[in-house]
Amino acid sequence: MSKVGGVIPFKAKPGQGGEVARLISSALPHVEREPGTLTWLVLRSDADPDLVFLVDLFADDESRTVHMHGEAAKQIFATVPPLLAEPPSVHPATVAAAKG
Repeated sequence: MSKVGGVIPFKAKPGQGGEVARLISSALPHVEREPGTLTWLVLRSDADPDLVFLVDLFADDESRTVHMHGEAAKQIFATVPPLLAEPPSVHPATVAAAKG
C-alpha cells in the first residue's frame, strides 16, 4: 500500500455540503486519467453534512505533485470556493496505518 497521501477538508456554508460534495465528485473523470492516483475518496460527514473531506493515496511523491497541479484540482478550486465558509487547507500526509 502507498504511504503517500493527502487530505483536504472543505467546510461548506450552511446547507451547501451536498453541492460541495457534488462539485468535488464531478472531477472524478480527470482523476481516473491519473495513473499515480491510487485512491480518491470524497467523504461527506454524517456528523456535520456541511463538512466534506477529499482523501487520496498516491503511488509516490511525484504522483501527488502531478495530481495537485492537474485538471481535477483546477476544476475543484475553480468551482468550490464560493460555496465554502472558510478556505480549504491542503494536508499532504503519510499513512501511519492501513487495512486494505
